[in-house]
Amino acid sequence: MKATANAGSNIAFVKYWGVGKGRSNRRVPLNPSVSMTLDVARTTTTVAFLPGLKEDVCTINNGPAPPDALERVRRVLDRVRRIAGLKAFARTVSVNHFPTSAGIASSASGFAALALAAARAAGLTGNLKGLVPLTILGSGSACRSLYGGYVLWSPPAGGQASSRVRQLEDEDHWQLVDLVAILSREQKTVPSEQGHLLARTSPLLEGRLASLGRILTKVKKAVRERNLQALGEWLEADALCMHAVMMTSQPALLYWEPATLAVIKAVRDLRERRGLPCYFTIDAGPNVHVITLPEQANAVARALKKVAGVQEVLRCPTGRGAYLQEEALF
Repeated sequence: MKATANAGSNIAFVKYWGVGKGRSNRRVPLNPSVSMTLDVARTTTTVAFLPGLKEDVCTINNGPAPPDALERVRRVLDRVRRIAGLKAFARTVSVNHFPTSAGIASSASGFAALALAAARAAGLTGNLKGLVPLTILGSGSACRSLYGGYVLWSPPAGGQASSRVRQLEDEDHWQLVDLVAILSREQKTVPSEQGHLLARTSPLLEGRLASLGRILTKVKKAVRERNLQALGEWLEADALCMHAVMMTSQPALLYWEPATLAVIKAVRDLRERRGLPCYFTIDAGPNVHVITLPEQANAVARALKKVAGVQEVLRCPTGRGAYLQEEALF
C-alpha cells in the first residue's frame, strides 16, 4: 500500500484567471489555458496507507505541512479513499527539487505527484485522464503537470462533468527553456485562490475572456509549428492582460515589484538590440519567466543576472509528465 511518483511543475503560456461562481465551482476555471511542463523543477512524493495511523500525516521538504497545504492534501486522500473503499489514514512525504518559494508553481508538481502516488498506493489503476479530478482538488494547474510537453486544460463544457486536459505536443516535439528570474521569495500577501475570486470585480475581465479564443488559436499554432517569435508575442500579451485584470480588481492586486518591470525592459532590450529570442510571462507574483531556446539560454541567463533586483536565475527545460518510480522517500 505504498507508491512514489514524480511530477514537474509547469508554466502557462495562456493563463487562467478567475473561477466559477459558488463554492462548488471554485476550482472550475473561467477560461482554457496552455502550459509547458518543466524539467528540473520537479516534486517527488511517496504515499502509504497505514492501518496503524490515527490521522493523515504529511511532510513537505522535511517539515510538517502547513495547515492550508495539509487540508488540500486531505481532500485528495479522502477522495482516493472513497473511490478505493479504504479506511486507513496515509503517511505522505513530499520533496521539491527546486526552491519552493521561487516563483515556480510547486503546488502543480506537488499535487500531480500526490494524485498519482495516492491512487496507485490505494490500488487504483487507470490512465492519467482519470487523475484529473484528484489533482484539481489540490491545485487547478496540477492537472496540466500530469502530462509532459505542452498541455491544454479546458473547463467543462457541453454537459461534461469535468475539465478536459490533453497533451498538445510531447516534450520531444520542441525543447524550450524557462529561465525564472527570482526577484522575491516572500509568500504572496494575497494567494492565487483568493485572487481568482476577485477576478469578476475587474471591468477588464470580460474583454480578456473575449480575446482568449484568438490567443489560444495563435499559441497552439505557434507550438505546433515551433515558432518562438509567434509564441512569444502572444504569451507576453496574455500575461499583461491577466495582470491588468488583477490591477483593476476590487481590491486591486499589484503583484509586481520594481525589479519586475526592470526584467521586462531587459528582455525587450535583449530581443530588440541584441537579437536574442526571449519572451517574458508572469504568474501571480513578482518573478518573471523568460522563455527562450536552449542555444540562447546561457546568454540570456547571464544578462538577466545583471539586472538589479534579480537574486537568482533558475533554468528549467521542457519536461516529461508524471511517472511512478521505484525509489521511495520512506
